[in-house]
Amino acid sequence: MVWTRRAVLAGAGLAAVGAAAAGAGPLVPSARAAAAPDVDQLLATPGFVVAHRGGSRDWPEMSAFAYTSAAALGADALELSLSRTSDGVWFGLHDGTLDRTSGTQGFKASEHTWAEVASYRISPSTTRDRTQAKRPYARLEELLERWGGRRVLFVDPKAASARFHPELVAALRKVPSSQDWVVAKAPVDTTWWADAARREGWRSWGFFWAKDLDADPGLLARTAGAWDLLGMDVDAPDARWKQVLDLGAPVMAHVLTSSRQLERARALGAAGVMVSDLVAVLPARR
Repeated sequence: MVWTRRAVLAGAGLAAVGAAAAGAGPLVPSARAAAAPDVDQLLATPGFVVAHRGGSRDWPEMSAFAYTSAAALGADALELSLSRTSDGVWFGLHDGTLDRTSGTQGFKASEHTWAEVASYRISPSTTRDRTQAKRPYARLEELLERWGGRRVLFVDPKAASARFHPELVAALRKVPSSQDWVVAKAPVDTTWWADAARREGWRSWGFFWAKDLDADPGLLARTAGAWDLLGMDVDAPDARWKQVLDLGAPVMAHVLTSSRQLERARALGAAGVMVSDLVAVLPARR
């Protein structure tokens, strides 16, 4: 594939109009939509916002429509989780199956071809507007062509088998200067992904949940050093936040759905936030 530097402003504006028409709320393309920060610029942006699954409370998650709408609304970075079909197509899917997102039963992505996956649509059942249109699943190749080098991407291999991870690394490498815009994202105990990121010159984000630290007191000491950025759930106790902040790495709050949580993240000293409800949170940031 030849990677182009196509302009995205027109598409972002159209997406904003489309999202508003779909009932997700009035979207006004921000001046920030023209920005394409690299990771260093992102980290220098106080309170930067990462669109969780493209805004999973606002639009059918990880659809191309969701990512375009999130960028139009002013998200600084985009997060995607990936699965792989039996014929080698990587695409946006948080789970190993299509069951939650498309209402199938036992439909494992790894056991089906892309043509089979593409025959389904992502439901809006977990969004604020369940009457909006369903959306197609998005191939990684499609998302990289659109956003590679234009937005920082937080990339999580999720349920894909480890034997295929070199494929994913190779796919991300295809976009020039991947070290400037890729952040390898995963739960903190997935340290192999942080190690792979370091070899590629990418940054990495490992996220904690307070409940996991409660269950495993050694988890923080055992894993935190592998990651460049750390994460803590926004409603975790202050003591847990202090414990992670004291390590000295930038800490992101996750996963935000309200302006109240944004206020808490700011008060705690979060460097940035992972947000699923962008319509609720982004206006509060501005």
